Formats: sequence, C-alpha cells, structure tokens
Amino acid sequence: MSEIAQITSESLAAVLENLETEAPIELDLSTNIFDAVDSFAIVDLLLETEGRIEAVYGRYVPLADETIFDAEKSPLKNWATWNAYVEKCIAA
Repeated sequence: MSEIAQITSESLAAVLENLETEAPIELDLSTNIFDAVDSFAIVDLLLETEGRIEAVYGRYVPLADETIFDAEKSPLKNWATWNAYVEKCIAA
C-alpha cells in the first residue's frame, strides 16, 4: 500500500469509527464515499486527512476545493480517484 493510500485509508477509518452508517462501508478502489456518508463526515475526512498529511510531510496541504461537494465531479465518488486527487494536492 502506498503512503498516500495508507494516509487516506487510516483517515477514513478514523472518521467511520464515530459514524453510524446504514450498512458497513467496504473499501475498495471503486468505493463511492461521497454517496456513502453525509457532508459532515466528508468534512471530517478532509480535516483528518489534512492532519495526517501535515504530520507525515511537515506541511499543511489543503484538500478542499470547488469539486469536493459537487455531485458530478467530486473525487470522493471513487476511492482510487480520491487517492490520486490527494497525491496531486501533495505534489502541488
């Protein structure tokens, strides 16, 4: 597992720990987090992921942009896309 995938997976696990969902979320590369959780959980995921990135890379990397809550364009519509998005933000 890549470092980015580990950061995002651990961040999601931390958010889901305190979240009640109708059905358990089974994480694979096609998992749609956007539709699986509410907007508060998405904000928590952003904050948790940003915190973990800062701890690992020693700098703050903002992840929120105009696409995060867009029903059509959100990178959270697909877990592989989310990981690629986070990697791109770190590289910028």
